[in-house]
Amino acid sequence: MADFEAIWRDFPQTLEGFERAFPDEEACRSFLIKLRWGDLPRCSRCNAESLWELTNGRFECSSCGRQTSVTAGTPLHGTRKPLKMWFRAIWEMTTHKGGISAKDLQRIMGFGSYETAWSWLHKLRRCAFSQSRDSLDGSVQVDDGYIGGLSRQPGRPKGTKALVLVAAEPHGRVRMEHSPDLTKKSVKSFVDRNLTSTSRVTTDGYRSFSAKSLGTRTHSKHVQKKKRHLDFDPLQHAHFALSLFKRCWIGTYHGAVSWKYLQLYLDEFEFRFNRRNTRGVGRIAARLFQSLVGYPPMTHSSIVSSIRPCLRFETT
Repeated sequence: MADFEAIWRDFPQTLEGFERAFPDEEACRSFLIKLRWGDLPRCSRCNAESLWELTNGRFECSSCGRQTSVTAGTPLHGTRKPLKMWFRAIWEMTTHKGGISAKDLQRIMGFGSYETAWSWLHKLRRCAFSQSRDSLDGSVQVDDGYIGGLSRQPGRPKGTKALVLVAAEPHGRVRMEHSPDLTKKSVKSFVDRNLTSTSRVTTDGYRSFSAKSLGTRTHSKHVQKKKRHLDFDPLQHAHFALSLFKRCWIGTYHGAVSWKYLQLYLDEFEFRFNRRNTRGVGRIAARLFQSLVGYPPMTHSSIVSSIRPCLRFETT
């Protein structure tokens, strides 16, 4: 197994260092080998370490004869583009505070089609979500917000905007999910999936935030009035995270985000936001590389054919 923490500490922190570390295909390939197998490739079938390197860059197992490559079994499986281009795309996606649109990635990378850039970014957004991440703990603010649409209906609009549930630790991590509704059942599903049972929850006065949806967690409810005191906002960090995402949604994607793929954009935002205090932006890219080699292959058609990719509520 690769010692990822050592890889993470040594990973370039600046663009100049990144370009020096990965100047060609061989350097990129060597890094992926080290990341996946710790410098010692293993057979994907029998896990044997006795592999021969072939002239085409693949490895052949001396025990079972199976051939494998450094990208096999990952989202890069079958790619026809150089690894150096994938490395640069990962850098561009992770080091910009507001992310990067498919159109801008197409222009920077010189892709012949918009669909290629779109597909690459969606593959990487899938990898930005980690199934093994720790739940939020301690003091947590939980709120809901609405994105998009043309309605100027006050309060909580229905049918015209996308509903997003937000949970935020003060000065810490956030969780954001595209929710089908704001019922107590949906709130409970979101809270149970993202918060520990011992967390202390702060919400506004909406009826869905109740003992039925929050369980045994300590609950502090603040009824927010129209004229709030500017020096006190009990849900400040949840509001702050949602406002930042809206800024990215408008500034980077110009509001052109389909609700079908909204959860992928939320996952990407979470990934960067929760690592905002990392020293050296390059190390954020290193975390995505770590996740990348652990995800199975995915294709453009599999992403498009998904009814609601990564919608958490469909799996509960």
